[in-house]
Amino acid sequence: MQTMTIKEWLDEWLDTYIKPPCRKENTYQCYKYVIKAAIKLQPEICSVKLDDVDELFLQRLLNQSANRYSKSTIKKIRTVFKEAYTVAVRNHKCSENPALSLTIPEDAHEKEIRALTREEEEKVIAAAKKDVLGHLAIFMLETGLRSSELINLKWADYNANKNEIYVKKSKTKNGIRVVPLLSDAKRIIDSQPHYCEYIFTSTIKKPVTKTVLRRLYERLRKATGISIVTNHVYRHSFATRAVEKNIDYKALSKIMGHKDVAFTLSRYADAETSFLHEQMDLLENKHHRRHLHFKLAQKKY
Repeated sequence: MQTMTIKEWLDEWLDTYIKPPCRKENTYQCYKYVIKAAIKLQPEICSVKLDDVDELFLQRLLNQSANRYSKSTIKKIRTVFKEAYTVAVRNHKCSENPALSLTIPEDAHEKEIRALTREEEEKVIAAAKKDVLGHLAIFMLETGLRSSELINLKWADYNANKNEIYVKKSKTKNGIRVVPLLSDAKRIIDSQPHYCEYIFTSTIKKPVTKTVLRRLYERLRKATGISIVTNHVYRHSFATRAVEKNIDYKALSKIMGHKDVAFTLSRYADAETSFLHEQMDLLENKHHRRHLHFKLAQKKY
């Protein structure tokens, strides 16, 4: 049996079993980030032998993670070690998998992503209109697409007659879907030059990348002073505006590419306070009318 450090094995495992074309690029980059995060917390990973690690070592690592990372990131750390050790055992790099029964710390915090308020969204759109690639941000605000879905959109996925796009590449199976287009989103697509098979291209006439989108939201942050702007916040904001406009929840879930309605509402639909006041005002008006009707009825007697 060969003797390797945890770090050496993780690098080999990533390169052989996770790196495209074996898995998606997003998965590969996510796992790379997670491994770096684990090493920051526990530098011993670079020197401890693969077969010398027990469950206690890895559980302590997860417990430490709760002070710095969100619950979703800690779950990914657990997944990486579980998968990596499963393959290591299969390849006789170590004798057993110490990551099979790891538990997520109860005090680990959930990562919170809030939507843009309507005022913030207007500022972002105004700034985006002045940016050479700002239409990309507006398109995500108008459709709720994930950044990876926007990147993979091809002209063959666009039906101009039906005003819809077909998302063929997505994070999940439920993400494969048809998304009807609002008028602004359709105008954005119709205005794109046909440089290649992909709809959205950068200033160098090549398909948009994650880096291009990241640099765009960084520019919009600077232009608006709104620090929370990210690709995922566009999606979050789309769902929140949809709920505020009383869209059918089941339809919204389908448009977002989710498996069920409950997930959509619990994850994305955090209506802003001003909207909640508006809704309560509706109740106030109904109560006022009932009260007025009751007083008029009393006068008859």
